[in-house]
Amino acid sequence: MIYAKKKVQNTAHLAAQTAKIIANVKELEEKNLLKIEGNEVSVYPEILKDKATALNWIKCLHLYCMIKKRFKESDSLYFKDYTTGAPIGAFKNKRASVLIF
Repeated sequence: MIYAKKKVQNTAHLAAQTAKIIANVKELEEKNLLKIEGNEVSVYPEILKDKATALNWIKCLHLYCMIKKRFKESDSLYFKDYTTGAPIGAFKNKRASVLIF
């Protein structure tokens, strides 16, 4: 829906998306493919297929941390390789960035 030349998202649709994000993150944590410790997220780089997918994952994981871990919107979140510990990306200053692509 477009209102005043801006895309407006239906609240019910947004709630469904948020619920799906929470379910997906919990599933990945249960399978030990993702680990959240403080403001660091360890993830296998294979999950982040390309730059667009990686940026989307970073934004979704920040949203998850805001809801479940009580992060503030301005809090930084750092992503690293699950096996090597090498930096993959970050969410800081309300912007997602990827270092591996």
